[in-house]
Amino acid sequence: MLLEIKDFSVSYGKNRVLNNINLSLPNAAVGLLGPNGAGKSTLIKAVLGLIKPDSGTGRFLDFSLGGGDRRIRQFVGYMPESECLIPGFTAVRYVSYAAQLNGLSRREAFKRAHQVLYLVGLGEARYRDLSTYSTGMRQRLKLAQAIVHDPYLVFLDEPTNGLDPEGREEMLDLIRQIAEIEDRCIVLSSHLMRDVERCTEFVVIMDQAQIKCSGYIKDLCAGQADRYSLRIAGSVPQAVDILTQQNLKVEHVHKREPAFEVTLRDGFTANDLFYHLGEAQIQIRQLKPRRFTVEELYRKHVAIGGHDGSQE
Repeated sequence: MLLEIKDFSVSYGKNRVLNNINLSLPNAAVGLLGPNGAGKSTLIKAVLGLIKPDSGTGRFLDFSLGGGDRRIRQFVGYMPESECLIPGFTAVRYVSYAAQLNGLSRREAFKRAHQVLYLVGLGEARYRDLSTYSTGMRQRLKLAQAIVHDPYLVFLDEPTNGLDPEGREEMLDLIRQIAEIEDRCIVLSSHLMRDVERCTEFVVIMDQAQIKCSGYIKDLCAGQADRYSLRIAGSVPQAVDILTQQNLKVEHVHKREPAFEVTLRDGFTANDLFYHLGEAQIQIRQLKPRRFTVEELYRKHVAIGGHDGSQE
């Protein structure tokens, strides 16, 4: 694991923001989800060395977290949600300046700045003043400054904010490319769960200052052995009535399509579905295990009723 945290606690006065959390992150694209106040931003700041923990230990590469060692920032990139551009700078000057702050020589910083600006699609605009940049261009520029020093771990805080659908897709493609081709650990903190599902392979869900769930999405969202999606040819109300009489749970019935979901009870198999519906001349056209979505996973672990449903 690239990053490991054990029994990590952080407080702001009497308010415990991180409460004995344990977390291990692989070298992969990671989605970080949680409602406002869950501790996501505090976790990022702790890894960056901006906050000293009250207790616990952590390790990133060969560095101990919370020890105040600023060298860790040479191996970590950060794309903030808020505006961080410098007025009067061109893109190449701004990105090279960020590279120099992270330990690169002036010559190497300019070389890397040109490379990453082309990577994020700003090569033709690299000499333009930043005040002329659109929202989408500014988001790409923030991504460029976060990766210019070739970090092993990159935190992206709401990277698709303010982008139109096409721009959001392009940004997610960029993030995926950096994670896969550049072989970097990308931590995407976003309130858009579809973006997390589209762009990452590992997810961390936080709530009430704790890690509620973490793991690979393909494992966490794997279909239940007793939960199926059905598409039929025949009367949906009649099919629902037949299955309900068999003490099966039927839900998510579509109003416009002959489809619904069913959860089998003990002793009831998929073959029994074909038998009981077949007796009523109802044909099963499609039967497949029902995978969970990231949103369903989120709602399972986060007390939605205690929040406004938005994320940090």
